[in-house]
Amino acid sequence: MFNLTVEEAMKLLGVSRTRMYQLIHSGALAAEKVGSVWLVDDASVRARMQSAPRAGRPSKRRTPGADIQEYILMNRNYPILSFKYNAARNTFVEAGDIQDASRAPLGLISPRGKSVSRSALAFWWAHRSIPDYRDGIDKKLGELGFAEPSQIPFKSLGLSLSDQYWIKPTFGPDISWSDVNYFENDFEELSDSTNSTDWLAEVGLDSPDNTSEGMLSKRWVCIDGVRTLLKGGTVLGQEPYNEAIATALHSRLLGQGEFVPYRLARMGGEVVCSSACFVRSDEEFIPAYYVRDVMRKPNHRNDYQHYIECCAALGVEDAELALSKTIVCDDIIANADRHWRNFGLIRNVETLEYRPAPIFDSGNSLWCEATESAVKTKNFAFRTKPFFEDANRQLRLVNDYSWFDPAALDGFIEEARGVLSQNAALESRVDFICEGIQRRIDHIAKML
Repeated sequence: MFNLTVEEAMKLLGVSRTRMYQLIHSGALAAEKVGSVWLVDDASVRARMQSAPRAGRPSKRRTPGADIQEYILMNRNYPILSFKYNAARNTFVEAGDIQDASRAPLGLISPRGKSVSRSALAFWWAHRSIPDYRDGIDKKLGELGFAEPSQIPFKSLGLSLSDQYWIKPTFGPDISWSDVNYFENDFEELSDSTNSTDWLAEVGLDSPDNTSEGMLSKRWVCIDGVRTLLKGGTVLGQEPYNEAIATALHSRLLGQGEFVPYRLARMGGEVVCSSACFVRSDEEFIPAYYVRDVMRKPNHRNDYQHYIECCAALGVEDAELALSKTIVCDDIIANADRHWRNFGLIRNVETLEYRPAPIFDSGNSLWCEATESAVKTKNFAFRTKPFFEDANRQLRLVNDYSWFDPAALDGFIEEARGVLSQNAALESRVDFICEGIQRRIDHIAKML
């Protein structure tokens, strides 16, 4: 009998609203829509309670074509294009029927909006997945019975907290953005039971963790309803402290909204950094990697000039000023990882207006990968990204320092020292790091 509401079925199964709609659209639960309300079959809920799905690789015995399913790539409530996916082979077998090229991922569709290749779609999707070098991902893939991380986002319709894209199945019951998105629907709340030793605990379930990029361990949680990203460190655990120091620097030099604030927190027994989601439910983050492909780069243009021109073509105001602030702040903290996916633009999904994204992800800085020999010999060399590897050469790209107030940095070295001193593993490095920061500040002062 179709006599259970979605809320009642959720409680019985112990799953979130998003997961409920996934079970409905996949056919795992029988349901029908009466007006605007979904009613779930009580018998199918009871059956699922008695037979939990098993992990492991799918059976090799399959009906020809049974693994090929059709989806619609959506941007919030807007259909973008349809595609077919072979689940057994983890391949996109067809992409086409473009409905809204203007709201498609930047660079996915041909300039005239007429076509999209399977390879372009597969490349974009691969970067919507946990990288295969993330610690623990091999074990997680084994548990899920998957061969590649790119298979995981299908478990949660490709939903993310960095943009509004998702995949809508053409099979099964109809679902909407309001039913499933993570901006408005609940997922795991941070609690005392959150275990720092299992960063990938929610991966493969109903979680935005399925689409988290980057090398460092990450986990999305809700803290008092705020969508919050927790991020760990590597061997010495310095990266979370670096984010706190970067926040202190940005707070002194930049305005509100120009940077993402990070603070130190704890996940289980581990010190991590936390930051609130920096896009709204009607916005998307577009990495600079895709922005730079808006136009063909002339041979006589360097990457910096070309990126500024691409931003201008999209109608972005103050792109060069925002980039100048990023370069200078990164230089002060010796950021070695401002790659092309670590900065970019924010686009409003409804109005299609662009603005520079706030500065975020500055953890791989302050010589966190320096060897003990480098520390002892005070070797402060570091390579920069994305325009030049030489820090001084990249810094010379900046023409506008009108926003830079040297007096605002008074006391910053001691503030950084106080943050670093909270990590006992960094005791032998604190003086080295603080001297390095002072040298970078002095270098900028000489340029001015």
